[in-house]
Amino acid sequence: MPTLLTPIEIGRLQLRNRIVMPAMHLLYTPDGEVSERFTAFYEERAKGGAGLLIVGGCAVDEYSGGRELIGLDHDRFIPGLERFTTAIHAHGALVAAQLYQAGRYAHSFLIGRQAIAPSPLPSRFTHETPREMTREDIENVIESYAAAAVRARKAGFDAVEILASAGYIIS
Repeated sequence: MPTLLTPIEIGRLQLRNRIVMPAMHLLYTPDGEVSERFTAFYEERAKGGAGLLIVGGCAVDEYSGGRELIGLDHDRFIPGLERFTTAIHAHGALVAAQLYQAGRYAHSFLIGRQAIAPSPLPSRFTHETPREMTREDIENVIESYAAAAVRARKAGFDAVEILASAGYIIS
């Protein structure tokens, strides 16, 4: 237990302790915008002593999964996210953004278009068949991840986490 509460260095990050809160899809960000409820939820965890809070999923593009996800797919989200990261930092915690693109697991009714994936195999989650990605789609997804990481940095996030599991686009 004593080690849990000691500082740790991860790359260039200095965490006040080893308590990390993983990302959760809270759906507290209507139309991708940070809400007071979202900020208050994470502020309580920062006040409680967590060293690093990971927020997610953060949409990287229009195929990510829906507008209830945290928006990192456009510059218009930066001011709200900057207010959020400033609030978290005020309580001594660091904050990371989980970059998310659902791939074949995106519901077409939520994203307003057919999902994309490396192959047109039906999703066991949505029971929909995604459109097979073109080379241009692949390049766009790569660029979207990079642009979302840059926006996260501009908004004051200390790190990004790439969600590369569970059948999402990267995995």
